[in-house]
Amino acid sequence: MGAFYSAGFDPLFYVHHANVDRMWKLWKDLQGKDGVKEPECNDWKDASYVFYDENQELVRVYNKDCVDMDKLKYGFIEKGVLQWRTSRPPRRKTTEQVTSSSNVEQLPTVDEVMMKLPAVKLDKILKVRVKRPALDRTDEEKKLNEILVISGIEFPGNTFVKFDVFVNDHKLKDGIVATPCDPEFAGSFAHIPDLLMSKMSMRTEVRFGLKELLDDTNTEDQSHAMVTLVPRNGYENLKVGRIKIKLVPLSSN
Repeated sequence: MGAFYSAGFDPLFYVHHANVDRMWKLWKDLQGKDGVKEPECNDWKDASYVFYDENQELVRVYNKDCVDMDKLKYGFIEKGVLQWRTSRPPRRKTTEQVTSSSNVEQLPTVDEVMMKLPAVKLDKILKVRVKRPALDRTDEEKKLNEILVISGIEFPGNTFVKFDVFVNDHKLKDGIVATPCDPEFAGSFAHIPDLLMSKMSMRTEVRFGLKELLDDTNTEDQSHAMVTLVPRNGYENLKVGRIKIKLVPLSSN
């Protein structure tokens, strides 16, 4: 799967992509709920990829041509109830959170960490304070989504890389920290290595929506967010360039 030139010969490749298509369809079925929308920016719509078709001829495929399931002429039938679609981590009670501002204020701000170097090596857990957009927003601004953007992520293309992201993961008790099953878990970044890329440097970014997380952790009223990056794999040569929170239209997540 990691050798792109031959991945299509692996039977698992078809199963993997069929399930990716299925998850895309399930996500599309949620549109209109909780602000779920397809991206509307032209940069995404006009992004294209070149493939060989069944006649071994090169064809260019655009994102905008792949979002209409009717045009794709296939679908998926789900049997039974998919419990994970309506399952969310239990919401934190206010009394469960460590709300002392001194605990947060003792952390360095993201600017204090990132301004010293063009990139920070993520070879250990990184915990910083990130300023959020103004809390006293206008009605129009309240319609926007709050997005955590981690940019300038650098790593060798031939390395499996993964790190987890937590927001406002205040310890509930000594020795207990957040896990992917907790509401503080924003998501993960992962890169599947291309075994033929040698040590070619890759550079990218990742985004996480924070609206539900802030609601579920009862931290919507805090001016700063505590962002924690936990390296899992490939952290020997993993760097991060910038961490910020911004407001964007729901369709631009």
